[in-house]
Amino acid sequence: MHSLMRKMGFVDNDRSPEGTTLRLLSGKRISRGVALAAELGIADILGTDSHAVETIASRTQSAPDALYRVLRMLAGVGMFEELPDRRFRNNVASATLRADADNSLRDYARWYGVHRHWTAWADLDFSVKTGQPTVRKHAPDASTFGLLAEDETAQTIYNGAMSSLSAMEGEAIMRSGYDWGSGRILDVGGGHGSLARRIAQAAPDARVGIFDLAHVVEQVAEQLGTAGVDFVGGSFFDGIPGPIDLCILKHVIHNWDDVSAQRILGSCRDALAPGGRILVCEMVIDEEDDHAFAKIMDVEMLVGRDGRERTPAEFESLLSAAGCRLTRIVRTDNPIRLIEATPV
Repeated sequence: MHSLMRKMGFVDNDRSPEGTTLRLLSGKRISRGVALAAELGIADILGTDSHAVETIASRTQSAPDALYRVLRMLAGVGMFEELPDRRFRNNVASATLRADADNSLRDYARWYGVHRHWTAWADLDFSVKTGQPTVRKHAPDASTFGLLAEDETAQTIYNGAMSSLSAMEGEAIMRSGYDWGSGRILDVGGGHGSLARRIAQAAPDARVGIFDLAHVVEQVAEQLGTAGVDFVGGSFFDGIPGPIDLCILKHVIHNWDDVSAQRILGSCRDALAPGGRILVCEMVIDEEDDHAFAKIMDVEMLVGRDGRERTPAEFESLLSAAGCRLTRIVRTDNPIRLIEATPV
């Protein structure tokens, strides 16, 4: 019997080829369970206490036995802790799903359960065969962001997911010790301004600005006020107002194919002051680090958009085509890297 259980992958420490494959195949089930727990706010309900599953079910309008079975599954893989008498409490992993946690991942986990995101991966075969995002399987002229904008709930969850990731990455970027200088800094595609505000605080002698679409910067300016940051509206495909001493692109280039990315980098290059720099802040597929997350996100870009994560060599080639030279890649304590370039 034990041998059969091992073959079926039911032994936690089973490192057989069959066990490894079965654990990997279970990722879909676990991911959906985590997303549901985040959507129901279970980590918030538990807080720093423990509760019987009946209490959690009452507060989430769930069937107690069904909810117990899902939480038992999650506790079995390290998300939540199961106590006697069908009670549960948070552990260090599930605490990241609390809305009030530092660097909360609740919205990011919720995004994994959104129907649009879930079904996009179901059509992975379409992307592999065509090289196009799955949204084009049923709507050839559609864009992922265009369809997302039609779903207010999904859009809100997506925005929260990206904000939570951006906050963590912003902290890692600031811990990197990068020298921001004292000139004009422009965060191109800077969105909600999280990174720009951090830089403005760390480099008080610099003039920091955000460049994004007009309706985006208008909304952000209204929410933030001045906050030591300038706001400039426009499209990076139509040119960027210079001169700029440091042009920052955080999670912009990976959204685009090589041709479009070259245009964006070219706009930044043309806007630089003498001695100016471009700083691309993105994950890098580096075989020395073997960061699985960067490779997973590369397929996310395949499925969801026309973009990709890139290797150092691919960044070097892309920058060269845009008339720039890669000068260095600065590591952080996060998968995000700082890819510095200067005009040729």
